[in-house]
Amino acid sequence: MQVRVPQFIEHDPKLLGPFTMSQTIYIGAALFGTFILYVSIGSDNFFLFFVLSGGMFGVALFLAFYKVEGLSISSVIKNSIDFNMKTKLYLWKRRQIPVYLSLEKKKEDKTKAITEQKVTLGKRDTANDISKKIEFRK
Repeated sequence: MQVRVPQFIEHDPKLLGPFTMSQTIYIGAALFGTFILYVSIGSDNFFLFFVLSGGMFGVALFLAFYKVEGLSISSVIKNSIDFNMKTKLYLWKRRQIPVYLSLEKKKEDKTKAITEQKVTLGKRDTANDISKKIEFRK
């Protein structure tokens, strides 16, 4: 039985045209904020309204579309806050290494280790010996 494996499962579904749910929320919040700004200060001071709404849309577009290594900027900000708020525990495990207090004992140990080693040499040219035996049997 063959089963189709879904591809591109890490993509968010599109909600409104080419925008995902989070992008729609960011842009909608910027539009709502712009409306509130226009009602409150738009008729009196249009330049201040224009500057504040431009900044608001800039932040909304940055949050909606900017990605860092495949993650949205809101996820990166959330992860950095979580990392900085958590407690960090650094452990250092000391290795126990024997300490020699005198040089004579160290020299004796080295000479004892060298004399106790047995040097054995293996049989050389075993392939040549086998080939000679095979040749002479014929």
